[in-house]
Amino acid sequence: MKIMMPQAIKFLFLPLLAWSLAGCEACKNRNAAGQPPSGQVFNITNYGAKDDPTVSSTDAFHQAIADCQNAGGGIVRVPAGHFLTGPIDMADNMTLQVDSNAVVLFDTNRVLYPDITSRWEGLTESGPHPLLFANGLHDIAITGPGTFDGQGAAWWAAMDMAEHGNARPDRLIRRRPMLVQIKDCRNVRIDGPSFVNAPFWTVHLLYSENIDVGHCKMINPPTSPNTDALNTDSCRHVVVHDCFADVGDDAFGIKSGRDEEGRKANRPTEYVTYLCCHVAHGHSVCAIGSEESGGVRHVRFIDCDGNGTDNGIRIKSTRGRGGVVEDIVASNFHLWNVRNAIVLSLRYTKSAVEPFSERTPQFRNIHIDHVIATNSGNCCMIEGLEECPIQNVTLDHLDLSGTNGVTCAYAKDITFKNVRITAHQNPYTADHSENIRKLNWSEVNPVPAEP
Repeated sequence: MKIMMPQAIKFLFLPLLAWSLAGCEACKNRNAAGQPPSGQVFNITNYGAKDDPTVSSTDAFHQAIADCQNAGGGIVRVPAGHFLTGPIDMADNMTLQVDSNAVVLFDTNRVLYPDITSRWEGLTESGPHPLLFANGLHDIAITGPGTFDGQGAAWWAAMDMAEHGNARPDRLIRRRPMLVQIKDCRNVRIDGPSFVNAPFWTVHLLYSENIDVGHCKMINPPTSPNTDALNTDSCRHVVVHDCFADVGDDAFGIKSGRDEEGRKANRPTEYVTYLCCHVAHGHSVCAIGSEESGGVRHVRFIDCDGNGTDNGIRIKSTRGRGGVVEDIVASNFHLWNVRNAIVLSLRYTKSAVEPFSERTPQFRNIHIDHVIATNSGNCCMIEGLEECPIQNVTLDHLDLSGTNGVTCAYAKDITFKNVRITAHQNPYTADHSENIRKLNWSEVNPVPAEP
């Protein structure tokens, strides 16, 4: 059984100019992802699954998937009810369908999740088996309006405190599992489910290609640690559209490995579009990095919004990562009450100046247009390095308001066009920057708040 990829995927194979302009048309056709699956149905209740969150249905899931695999593919169906299970491993040509009012609850017993080798925050390490795992598969789908609940609270309570922040201890970390990991797969569709209470990252797309993710919700408590909504990591040809995130870390992220290991692997993330995505709480609406050592290129963020996120558009790296981030477009963003509306920074962590080398990250050829941000802390920050400025950035049709305006430090060949800045202080500051052009630039005094 072949799973048809939606029309939006086709835009990724057009020439880059046409592809960058295709966002509106893709948005019109995005409901193609909602096509119902077809094939033989394997209902888990026919294998003994119980609508009881205290009784394990792990064996029923395994048997239904085994029969689906032996049949050459089909639909493993989860009907309405609450079903407790251990890890789920997908199979080739399989659709996992969760019906309306169906809730798959993942057991929190660590013993059920044997260690696997995978990528964790950009490095190859051992950690617990993902709750829902697809490894080395083709033509798979996860569909339906139901819910996958990772029951993350138990994992957060037992987490290794060394995982907080960006530092890594000189010992193994007690890892938590991904809720969903798609690894070394091709032709993947995820359409409709809600993914909640992830122990760690919610959806991790890794080393895979030809992926469509649409109409999904990723919801985790705002204080839940490292619960990114969706990370595309060393993948090619990916469309993520019409999704909602309210999480404890970055919402929709892009990564490609970390430091020397990521550079040696040399597996860039490329030809990715995030379209019509919406974010409430999160560290960023759309983010690249900081693990971008394998390179990131040909990325489009289109028609996205955030309200109350820490950052809107955020591209971040630091010394030691290396890698090149280039040909990035972010277009048509609406942001409210964010700490930082636009951030391009090579200073994610504090580090001493060093000579330019393979350890030096590079940002270049970035275009941002039609961004409206209201009540921001900082409107726009561009922060390069002494040894490597951020280069060739255009920012067009920006209407940004907030406490602080625009800052450029160690930046080169930056063009602002059709920009209005409404800032309480510091509407524009430049430091160690060259060839900064401001065309049709205006600065507006904010209206005082009424007493």
